[in-house]
Amino acid sequence: MSQPDRSDAMLSVESEMTRVLRGVRAALQQNAERFSPELQPSGYLVLGFLAKRHPAPPGEIIAQMGMDKSAVSRQLRILKDLGFVTSVPDPDDRRASLYAPTPETLARLAEIRDETHTVYAEVFDDWSDEDIAQLGRLLGAFNDRIERR
Repeated sequence: MSQPDRSDAMLSVESEMTRVLRGVRAALQQNAERFSPELQPSGYLVLGFLAKRHPAPPGEIIAQMGMDKSAVSRQLRILKDLGFVTSVPDPDDRRASLYAPTPETLARLAEIRDETHTVYAEVFDDWSDEDIAQLGRLLGAFNDRIERR
C-alpha cells in the first residue's frame, strides 16, 4: 500500500472509530435510562464492572476502568442509595468497603444484555460467522495495542 493510500485508510479508520464511539455513547445512555431513569451512564458502567467482578473495592474499579476516584465514589454512593448495590467492610482493609450488585440488579443487567445481543444479532444477520469472528479479532488486536501504549 502506498503512503497516500495508507494515510487515507488510517483516516477512514479514525472516522469510523469516531462513529463507533458516538454509537457506544448513545447505547450507554439508552441502557442507563432503560435500567433506571435516575442512573447516569457512568453509574451503568460501574454496575457493569461489578456484575463481572464482585465484590470489588473502589480502588479496583478505579484501576480497571480508568475512572476518576471522586467519580467512582459518587457513583457508588448513588448506586447504593438507589438500592442497586450493597457494601460490606473489606476484611483486608476495614477502612474500605467491597461493593456488589444486588440479585435484582444482576437480573436487570442480564435482561438489558440479552436485548443488546438481539440488536447485534439483527445487525450481523447477513454477516458470515467468519466475518463476525474476524471483526472481534481485529478489534481485540487494536484494543490490545492501544492499551499497551
